Parts: sequence; C-alpha cells; structure tokens
Amino acid sequence: MKVLAIETATEACSAAYADDDQIIERFQIDPKGHSERILPMVESVLSEAGVVRAELEAIVFDSGPGSFTGIRIGAGVAQGIALGLDLPLVAVSSLMGLAQGVSRVVDGCTAVLPAIDARMGQVYWACLVRDPQEVTGWRWQQMPQVTDPEAVDGPGVEEIGVGSGWDRYAEILSRNGRTIWHQDRYPSARDLIEVAQRLLCAGSATPSTAELTYVRNKVTG
Repeated sequence: MKVLAIETATEACSAAYADDDQIIERFQIDPKGHSERILPMVESVLSEAGVVRAELEAIVFDSGPGSFTGIRIGAGVAQGIALGLDLPLVAVSSLMGLAQGVSRVVDGCTAVLPAIDARMGQVYWACLVRDPQEVTGWRWQQMPQVTDPEAVDGPGVEEIGVGSGWDRYAEILSRNGRTIWHQDRYPSARDLIEVAQRLLCAGSATPSTAELTYVRNKVTG
C-alpha cells in the first residue's frame, strides 16, 4: 500500500512515504518552520519515490498531543490531501509514534514511557507496553494525559523513557531508577506509518479514529 505520513506535532517536522518496497523520509528540527517546510517535504519524498499524489492509497498524520499549532498544521495538510483524493485518513498518537520509534532501535523493547514537554511545567505522557493482540502492536497501560512531571508513573517494570519531556525533566522522571532514557528523540512520520499500516491492513482505520488529541484545553503554542 502506498502511504504518505505527515508529522508536525512537536519541534520536529517530517514527511514520509512508504510502500511494499521502501520507506523514504525527510526530517528536520525546526519549531517555527512547520508551515513552510511540510509541503516541500511531501513533494520531496514523493519525487524520490517516483510517485504522484494520485497514486497514494492512504494519508497518515500525528494527532497529538503536542504543539496545538503544529497539530493543526499537520492535520490540515493531511486532511486537504486526503479529501482531495478521497483517501483514508489515519491518525496516530505522537506518544505511540515515540514508542514505535524507540522500539526500532532498542532490542527487546517491551515497555515505553514517552513524555513530551507541554510547557507550563507539565508533560504530555502515557505508558505503552508491547502487545501482539493489539492491532497497533501496543497497549495503553496509561492513557495520554497531561500532568506535572512528578505525577508520571510507569508500569512497575523497567521501561524506556523517550521524548522532549525526558530531555527537560529527566532527573524527576527517572527518580524510580527503572527507566532507561533515550535522549533527543521526536515522533517521526516514518514511525507513524509503521503503526498506521497495521491499522489499514486490519481495516481498523475509520473516520472516528482520525481525531485530534490535544489532551489539554488551554492553548500553549
């Protein structure tokens, strides 16, 4: 299946294309440049793949949590392409994207505690554990929420910490001594695709699942 993914929910901005033979991604850290960069990234990955928009079969985007502005930019671009081509639209959580990304580089990864800096002294976080019975391959041990970093609680086993929340509050978040912290990792379009492909193959991607996940009601950028 020919799938395009867009990720703009955090400081990073990325676009990725995947089919049965290849995954191509453009990725850049640019907190203020998402609106200018994302469409050129989309065209760049499609050009390298030798694919035009009309050949796409599904569109994926990061539903959050993260930057309110970033989430809206990515969702707007993804929705525009999907509606224009009458394609399925799949939303994947930024927190699940982080879990998927770190699992690609850490052998035996079974539990992940992703945390994204939510500003105002708080973090967006969740706890995910590997579960082959789940369509996505992940089970929410703790659902996405926003709290002070002191309130973050893992599954009670050795988990992997990842995300900008860890980069900022590592000393607080790692206080239980169980967590292995992987620095400087952001959700990426490639990781969203890997989750979305499972949903698409299982027929579990529906309009009701393509919703934004702000978690917090107050706008923080």
